[in-house]
Amino acid sequence: MLQSRLKFWSLIGLLTANLAVGVISLYFLRSVNQRYAVQFESSVPVLNSLHTLSRELNGVQRLARQISDVETKSSAGDLLLQMDELGDSAKAHALGLSHRDLIKDTEEAAAIVAISREYEDKTDRLRILAQERKLDEARRFNLDVLRPCYDKYQLALDGVLRRVEQEDTGLRDRYTKDSRFFGGLALAFTGWPVVLALLALVTLGILILALLVTVFTPGQSRIKSARS
Repeated sequence: MLQSRLKFWSLIGLLTANLAVGVISLYFLRSVNQRYAVQFESSVPVLNSLHTLSRELNGVQRLARQISDVETKSSAGDLLLQMDELGDSAKAHALGLSHRDLIKDTEEAAAIVAISREYEDKTDRLRILAQERKLDEARRFNLDVLRPCYDKYQLALDGVLRRVEQEDTGLRDRYTKDSRFFGGLALAFTGWPVVLALLALVTLGILILALLVTVFTPGQSRIKSARS
């Protein structure tokens, strides 16, 4: 009777432990999936904006170099129009990038807005020089002023990229930490039958040892009494 009850409650405990592990596993996987989904939704738009903005800045800088070239006097008007369109598009993308949730209200966002305004002012100055046909001065302005500002702009974009990489690294670290915690918790739930079996074996060994001591010790005492 006692053995039947022990088997019954052991089976109930095992089923309960397995059910608990299943529920915890489902909760853990759902939590991880939500975190990665949020990170993905935040990171991808930022990376796309970075790629687009970098491409447009390269285009603006290429046009600036062509405009400041003395061999492009005849086509300066068309180049200025293209440069103006690309500059406006880059400005809009920079403003949109600064309002992305991942970098909003951060130092990187403020740096993007500031350098975007600075670069726009300098490209406007270059266009004025080109429109006035001061191409030699425009060339010097491009090399000495606009190009360093462009390099500074690219450094600001690199700062945003590092921010995205840091967020991704932080998410992976949290995932690793949660995985270790969950692994230990699952081991505790699923390993209790083994622990219980070990305790039963130890208890059985102690009982057998006590029984042997009880059986053999009185016999040895009687033998000693008979000899004396």
